[in-house]
Amino acid sequence: MAEAVLKITENIRGNVLIFVLEGEIDAHTAPLLREASEKKISEGNTRIVFNFAKCTYISSAGIGVLNAILNAVKAKGGSIAISEANKMITDTFKVMYFTKKVQLYIETAAAVKDLQ
Repeated sequence: MAEAVLKITENIRGNVLIFVLEGEIDAHTAPLLREASEKKISEGNTRIVFNFAKCTYISSAGIGVLNAILNAVKAKGGSIAISEANKMITDTFKVMYFTKKVQLYIETAAAVKDLQ
């Protein structure tokens, strides 16, 4: 089995940071997401949309990292949102009860608008 790969691209729309995630988020790649997020949060980015359009998988380790990111931005008055997740990823969020903490959006533009 091939090792998971995660590519993270950053975009800014107004005061909202968008991370476009491509690949898989598992125990091996989740630290990359944590490190990228911690860097941006330390720079003052506390409104973050995670675009999952090109993400094919997330494990509980990935959700754990997203939960830590949520707690970090909430402590600074911010918020996160998830956009464009496929059915499998959405179902994983639901099973892990993450949808009770974070809003999922069909379109990134709607998530950005709500976080502004």
